[in-house]
Amino acid sequence: MKRLSSLTLLYIDFATKERKEYLSTFQKYLKEVYVADENLFQYYSRYKPDIIVIDLLVKNSLRFIRKVREIDENVIIMALTRDSSVKTLMDIVELSFSSYLLKPISEKELKNELIKISKDINDKDKIMLPHFCQWDIKSKTLFHKDEVISLTRRESKLFELLIQKQGKFCSDDEILYYVWSDDFDSSVSKSSIRTLIKNLRKKLPKGLIENQYGVGYKLVI
Repeated sequence: MKRLSSLTLLYIDFATKERKEYLSTFQKYLKEVYVADENLFQYYSRYKPDIIVIDLLVKNSLRFIRKVREIDENVIIMALTRDSSVKTLMDIVELSFSSYLLKPISEKELKNELIKISKDINDKDKIMLPHFCQWDIKSKTLFHKDEVISLTRRESKLFELLIQKQGKFCSDDEILYYVWSDDFDSSVSKSSIRTLIKNLRKKLPKGLIENQYGVGYKLVI
């Protein structure tokens, strides 16, 4: 559940009545859910989701998945369908689906399966930090003991900058330029940095951010 809430999902199912039911479940637990129409690969290319859920009765569904697999070995794929043919089962194995569910399925069963497959998300985009913290580079999400730490837009940009510095000190000027570059004005000052750092530290384990007077701030890595 904790990791699931930071992931994105592309949902492909043209059975309108069922789609509405399952879509509401996905939207309840995922960070973002995209619903595709006929242009399947176009949706995939635009959103690059963490998870693809597809009804294999959708026309050209397996052709689409093969095309995805040619360029992406890591995306998690779940079949949610009424198709239980032997050929389909063989295709699912060949194309490395992470899950195969037959409709109808309850919300509880679907949620549990989503939690299960979310653990298979490749950790190559995760940066492990002290105090049981980790930073997801792709979604720009911070976790503590697998719980999502909710950050404001500026807090997220500041943390991203500190990550990029890889344990080196970050000066006030660097922070001002990076965090406020989109709407910098004369009211932004070094006191704004102090307030931002103070608010961010309240959300983090003690000692994760270190500062040195006259030098700047850094993550303890």
